[in-house]
Amino acid sequence: MKHTGGCLCGQYGFETELDPMLIIQCNCTKCRKLSGSYQIGCLYSVEEIEEKGDTSCYEFEGGSGFINTVHFCVNCHVRCKTHPAPEIMDGMVGIPLGIFDTAKNLSPKAEIWTSEKLPFLKTDECVSESFEDSGIAERLNALLENLESR
Repeated sequence: MKHTGGCLCGQYGFETELDPMLIIQCNCTKCRKLSGSYQIGCLYSVEEIEEKGDTSCYEFEGGSGFINTVHFCVNCHVRCKTHPAPEIMDGMVGIPLGIFDTAKNLSPKAEIWTSEKLPFLKTDECVSESFEDSGIAERLNALLENLESR
């Protein structure tokens, strides 16, 4: 497998043969509350990853106004994945960069919700695009471009 990973206790795990289609840093208030700082999500089609283990889920309204579903390990409560609102990214799943065994080899190329970014956080040189809001149109275009190359 190209990428593997899992939660802290090992109950939840994933593997995939593919690199993420997109890696995005989200600075929104809700992701900050869910993760403690900001969230870096690695986007895949749900068919591109294999998972093991049980999760509990929590639904919340994202910045788009639509409902996202976040999943946590039932034992250690690590954030394991997020299903973006189907109205926006149906069939996609975001795996947090922090649970990848290969996390040091991956980095975000874009950041969203910079309007809510904590003032002491600096933009890393790996980030080539920044959006004050969700950047939905730009993210969808990038996903479509990456889908064609899979």
